[in-house]
Amino acid sequence: MILTTVFIYIIVFQLLFFHLISFPLLALQSEKQRAQLKLDAMLAKLDTPIIPCNVTGVNCGSCKNVTDDGGTIESPHFPEPYDSNLNCLFTINAPYEKKIKLSFTEFKVDKCCDFITVFDESANLIQSSLNGSDAQMTVTSPSNQMTIKFTSNVNNITRLDPAELTTRWQATYTFM
Repeated sequence: MILTTVFIYIIVFQLLFFHLISFPLLALQSEKQRAQLKLDAMLAKLDTPIIPCNVTGVNCGSCKNVTDDGGTIESPHFPEPYDSNLNCLFTINAPYEKKIKLSFTEFKVDKCCDFITVFDESANLIQSSLNGSDAQMTVTSPSNQMTIKFTSNVNNITRLDPAELTTRWQATYTFM
């Protein structure tokens, strides 16, 4: 009988030991593993090379002076007038956890029918229908990606000043 009681006490002690000491250690190790996986995923994002600026469309201009801090986007043939019937996308990618500040340095776009529209990474509208001569316009993205859509119609004449028949635009972007 004493032997049975001692045996039961040993089993109860082992169970309590496992639940009170070993189990929390296993739980902590599991939590450490999850934290390490999250850290590895974040580091993978940081190590993934990004293309800071990409232009999509035929005869759509270019990204210039691209550095780790920003660059320049401009209409096709800048400083000459841009072509008619354009549908262009400029995608700018900043480093992880940075934002993008887009500042137009020159803006002479047909007020009637040519437009620049700015979107964030989720295709949410940031700024719509920039046209005419919004020269000092600055737009800041809420995230690390910005898409600029430029559309021109069949006419390529600015309605800003009849004496000036130049249609063109240029913007600088910086990562903040």
